[in-house]
Amino acid sequence: MTTNVPYELENSIGYKLAIASRLTNNRLNQQFRDAGYPVTHEQWILISYLWKRDGQTQNRLARLSRKDQPSVSRLIDNMIRRGMVTRVPHPDDRRTNLIYLTDYCRSILDDLAAKATQTIEEVFSGFSREEREITLKLVDRIIKNMD
Repeated sequence: MTTNVPYELENSIGYKLAIASRLTNNRLNQQFRDAGYPVTHEQWILISYLWKRDGQTQNRLARLSRKDQPSVSRLIDNMIRRGMVTRVPHPDDRRTNLIYLTDYCRSILDDLAAKATQTIEEVFSGFSREEREITLKLVDRIIKNMD
């Protein structure tokens, strides 16, 4: 379906989603920094997947987070340096590593989740419950369309 609406950057969904994403990620990073946690929003994504299922491969984490392998490898390297995760050789395949949360990371998970929840609440400030659900469904449709 084609519309005769001229392109305007300010009305581009990609532009608006990018701004919203950047502002949200910056806010979450600030929340973590203010609390003294050495975590970025990108690292939080990996931590969240490991929280659900610890001991995943880097390849799986890359697929889940929709990031490329080199980016995930760099993130994990930084997280290892910060004492957040460990890399353990896979017991059946020495070419593969499994990534696990450290005890330190597990000890701050509830606080990190609270900061993430606080950020989400700020994003949806002034939204009704229905508007929030509709927004998430529409963004999910956009993601599905672009996958």
